Amino acid sequence: MGKSQYATELLSSNNDQVIKDRSTYLIKLNNKRKEIETLILNEIDFQKIEKENKEVIIYYNPNINEGLIGIIAARLKDYFNKPSIVITVSNELLKGSARSIYNYNIGRVIKNSFHKGIIIGGGGHNMAAGFTLNKENLKDFENYILEDFLNSNIVNNNIFLYESEVSSLAFNQNFYNDIKKLEPFGTGNPVPTFLLRDLRVIKPIVLNNKHISSILRSKTGFSIKSISFNSINTKIGDHLMNYKNSLNVIGQINENIWNNKKILQLTIRDLIL
Repeated sequence: MGKSQYATELLSSNNDQVIKDRSTYLIKLNNKRKEIETLILNEIDFQKIEKENKEVIIYYNPNINEGLIGIIAARLKDYFNKPSIVITVSNELLKGSARSIYNYNIGRVIKNSFHKGIIIGGGGHNMAAGFTLNKENLKDFENYILEDFLNSNIVNNNIFLYESEVSSLAFNQNFYNDIKKLEPFGTGNPVPTFLLRDLRVIKPIVLNNKHISSILRSKTGFSIKSISFNSINTKIGDHLMNYKNSLNVIGQINENIWNNKKILQLTIRDLIL
């Protein structure tokens, strides 16, 4: 996305002006990255991927910026709770980035595919890997990955786990501030996921023909703003749009910025009826 040395200069400089300039530039660059990431995710047919129901998601798009394929792979992995690989074109070759679940060592399979001559370079560890391959080997690579996962005898029930059950009253700024103290989130320290019981869906609204925004209301009348991404034409989406009884929600608390206003919202990951 930009000049990688700017981050190094920011962290190593004692010059206030350099620190200010590099900080401003990196913030702008990160905001641009977020915009491009959103555009890419909006182009992905999540419903098609769900219907294909492959144990490892392998998404190829020659137009994705090479610097973003790791982020997109992570988003797919988080959404489907499956190992995910995103591949794009890079200098007449294919460049790929993979993110995995805890019980499938993606670094091992990438290393083995190199030794078998399927890819021409690559490496990684249990949870993430990167690689390069020739275009004509893309199908062989996909078949090898899917076969390896099948032979590993891993049972992935795609159930989202949660850290704790919390009351709807915990959905407040003070609790969110406590969650942020656990940052940075990533491998080994995932974003906390919570279970909230006995909520009714109020006023569901479809956004961009893909997402569902709604209000979740507790028995005591406490309201929670929520978002369920890429849920149209899915079981979760059908229940959010039509289910009239109380349900239990598994989700993550985050902060949404809209029109320069910060609003807490619950990102729905799963429902328990």
